[in-house]
Amino acid sequence: MGSSFNYNLARRIDSWAGPLLCAALFAVSRVHALLGGPPQPAMRATTPPRRAPLEPRRILVIKCYGLGNVVMLLPVLAALRHGLPQARVDFLTLEEHRALLERSGLPSRVIGITLRGFPGVFARLWRALREVRAGRYDLVIDFEQFVKFSAAIAYLSGAPERIGFNTDGQRRGWLYTKRVVYTDSEHMSRIFARLLRPLAIDTEPRRVVLDTRPDEEARVDARLAEHGIEAGRFPRIAVHMGSGDNFYRIPLKRWPIENFAALCDELAKRHGAAILFTGKGAEERELVATAIAKMTMPAVDLCDGFSVTELLAFLKRCHLVIVNDTSVMHIAAAVRTPTVAFFGPTAPLHYGPGNPEDLVFYRDLHCSPCLTNYNLKVSRCTDPVCVRSIPPDEVLGAVEKRFLASDAPLRAQLERRPTGPLEAAEAARLAPTGSDARE
Repeated sequence: MGSSFNYNLARRIDSWAGPLLCAALFAVSRVHALLGGPPQPAMRATTPPRRAPLEPRRILVIKCYGLGNVVMLLPVLAALRHGLPQARVDFLTLEEHRALLERSGLPSRVIGITLRGFPGVFARLWRALREVRAGRYDLVIDFEQFVKFSAAIAYLSGAPERIGFNTDGQRRGWLYTKRVVYTDSEHMSRIFARLLRPLAIDTEPRRVVLDTRPDEEARVDARLAEHGIEAGRFPRIAVHMGSGDNFYRIPLKRWPIENFAALCDELAKRHGAAILFTGKGAEERELVATAIAKMTMPAVDLCDGFSVTELLAFLKRCHLVIVNDTSVMHIAAAVRTPTVAFFGPTAPLHYGPGNPEDLVFYRDLHCSPCLTNYNLKVSRCTDPVCVRSIPPDEVLGAVEKRFLASDAPLRAQLERRPTGPLEAAEAARLAPTGSDARE
């Protein structure tokens, strides 16, 4: 996401102008219904009108912001494809999410929106809307949790049926024909799955395998070899200190750099760990440079070294990933690399990596979580003690106890992970193939 696009401004516009736009379009929809068009529930209706079950043939899924959210959505998208195997399912999202979505093999087509560079952004949005209308969709499923703009896109698509979250306080549910209550009572992947309930299909999220190509794996292996990281090195630990785009006065979701440096130093000293820093962009390059400068043990800077699909291959080659609550955490979870994750302003109940092997640190203070889909992920916090108060020695002890000590219950499992071409080939030979691997 380019720095030339002001997401804070976009969010403020969506917050203030979005309800007005939704209200205007709702009025149009009611007039259209009175003139013989598709029926539209009353503005405050919560119970949907009695109609025949939906049998869509052309479906548009909308989820634009948040690569991590898109990753969590993939198991739900797999459930949709399984429940409606004859339907065409297209996906409207940001252009930078295209590669990962196409790699999943789940959407029939990805419609990308580019927001980099303010000049021309409205023209690009208009082209995307024209492409959406040309799809002549029977159904739109809007997976945004609070954005009003996506509700407007769903209505303007021309689809007669529209499903979306009626999130409390967000005044965005008016334009949906099926309004699903948003609730923060479970993991986000299962909250997303609630939107499939009006379709009368099995809504249980389904495991998705994100495959990598041999050429991507070869590039990752070559990049690691350049830094002297041989295939048999144990443990390989990927470390991601960034926390995604920052909309706040300070980076609320970021465990302190000095804590990362202290933890990584001890892991390298005690266990011979290869510390492999990842990142993207100038801000995260600076974070990595600062952490390495604070360390006494060597570490590898891999910032801006991988595409999204190469990142998949890289994380598969690692034994552990140490990370803040970011998209990298969700990608690591998707490829089943054990994850050590730090939470504070967001809750692991909603956004945790979700695998039983993972290790999550969360203080659950009286003010946490302060970033929710009810408040548009806006916080006025200036001192995120929730995440800053997690001490490195506590994390080190837990990591050793679970993963790295000689008697750690998961050490043998980590040692068997395929971290080089030969191990990967053997793992592929023994793994289930075809549709069985995705069930």
